[in-house]
Amino acid sequence: MTTFLIIGGAGVVLLGIALVVGDVLDGVLGSAEGLFDSDVFSTAGLAGLVGGFGFGGAIGLGVSGLTPVGVLTGLLLGIALAYGSTRLTRVLRHQGSSNTVRTDSLVGSEASVITAIPADGYGQVRLSHNGHLVTISACSTTAIGAGERVWISEVLTPTAVGVEPIDALPAAGEGQ
Repeated sequence: MTTFLIIGGAGVVLLGIALVVGDVLDGVLGSAEGLFDSDVFSTAGLAGLVGGFGFGGAIGLGVSGLTPVGVLTGLLLGIALAYGSTRLTRVLRHQGSSNTVRTDSLVGSEASVITAIPADGYGQVRLSHNGHLVTISACSTTAIGAGERVWISEVLTPTAVGVEPIDALPAAGEGQ
C-alpha cells in the first residue's frame, strides 16, 4: 500500500508543479509534433493519471487486500481523472469572448459621460456593449458635463468617438 501512496503523492506534487509552471511543461510536452497534439499528455492529465493510479490503487488494495485489484482500481481511477482534468483544462484554455468590442460597432449606442467633455475637446464616456464595460475617449462640438447621457454619433479614431447629447437625437418620424 505504501508504494501506491507514494505514487499518489507524486501525482499531487506533479499537480502542484503544473499549477506553478504548467504552461512551460505543456510547451515542452507539446514540442513533439503529432505525439502530443491531442492534449493527452498535458501536465494536468499526467498529474491526474499518476495521482489517480496511486490513490485508487491504495483504495483498491486496502478494500480487497489483492494487489491486482489495487492495480486495476488505480488504472481505472487514474484514466478517469486524466480524462477529466484534460477536458477541463482544454475547456478553460479555449474559452473566451467571441464578442470583441470594435469601435465601429459602438455608433448609435447610449453612454454616460464620466469625464466632462469641453466644446471641441475630449473627455471620456462609459457604456456597456455586448457584455463588456467600455470606457473610451469622446469628443463633442458642445460642452457636456460629467454624468450626462450621450449617444455615439461617429467614430473618430480607433480609440475615440464623437458624441451628441441624448436630447439631440432626432424624434421618431422627423426627417422623413
